[in-house]
Amino acid sequence: MKLLGWTSLWALLLAGVAIAQVDMTADAPEPAAENEKVRIPSDVPDKHKVKEGDTLWDITEGYYGDPYRWPQVWSYNPEITNPHWIYPDLEVRLRPEDGNVVDTAPTGFRRTSARRGTTQAVYMAEYGFLNKDALQDAGFIIGGNEEHMMMSDTDITYVRFNEDVEPEIGRVYTVFRRMKPLERESREEGELVRILGEIELLDYDMERGLGHGLVVNSLDGLERGFRLAPLERSFYWVDVVPADRSIRATVVASLYPRKLPSTDQIVFVNIGSEHGVVLGNRFYIVRQGDEWRRSAEGKIGREIETTVPLPKPPKHYPWEVIALGRAVNVQPKTTAILLEKAKRAVRMGDRADLRKGE
Repeated sequence: MKLLGWTSLWALLLAGVAIAQVDMTADAPEPAAENEKVRIPSDVPDKHKVKEGDTLWDITEGYYGDPYRWPQVWSYNPEITNPHWIYPDLEVRLRPEDGNVVDTAPTGFRRTSARRGTTQAVYMAEYGFLNKDALQDAGFIIGGNEEHMMMSDTDITYVRFNEDVEPEIGRVYTVFRRMKPLERESREEGELVRILGEIELLDYDMERGLGHGLVVNSLDGLERGFRLAPLERSFYWVDVVPADRSIRATVVASLYPRKLPSTDQIVFVNIGSEHGVVLGNRFYIVRQGDEWRRSAEGKIGREIETTVPLPKPPKHYPWEVIALGRAVNVQPKTTAILLEKAKRAVRMGDRADLRKGE
């Protein structure tokens, strides 16, 4: 495929930008008319400061008691062009600025879990997990047609993929940056990556190994050298689907690497659809051993001195269930699990069991 001429490219660019602008704003609801008062619980503050993991759905359910009112909250925040993309430290208005409000009984803010009982998608905004094949096939931003160092929304970039990769014209690729490995993290099946934005591939010349990309979303300034790859970023909460086989897996990453995963957080395991996992399968996170003794002895590098001699530990401790989780995103070799019930914080390296019939 040859590179598009400049006339064609600009036509394509202008059309693409116009479409993007229409798509991002078409569904945004209008604020209430001046003479139409909205009903909001009296204890709802004017603003909410976004924390890591927040979504408009969760924020609305927490303050309003009804997650389906999230378009109403969105209408108070015209600067949010895409409701699936909100970021830590952003201040989200919870009340209209014109003050047309009827206060109702307070609800009290509460943190809520994912969209249980629905099949609506939840999007990964900050982090994603790429398997080894996707990492090897990832392309690069190699330049831009503007003089500035950082590239942002609507900028044109030059991209390149490996010679044996034929990229898909018109596809939106996720721009990412690799992260430093964490303690206990396994990188055999893939890596957790930091999401930086999205680029739509406009064209690609396989002979020259060069293509044009349109920046359609940027969380931060995009730089030359940043990588891009197709990344599935949707999680789906569905009813439990009993497994048709028993498999042992290992927790290899957590969606929020700075936190010890617990209830309502996402972890990744090293089995996927190639191993028979389907959306909705239940996983049992299990661990064995004397946690305190193992941790303490590991830190000091010898046996612990106690007031009485410690008995010799058994050869094998029983495996204990420390958390339950459900498959919310299944890839060929990896699965994202939403933790439903966690007695203890889940660690990378913990065993995750799929049990037949459960």
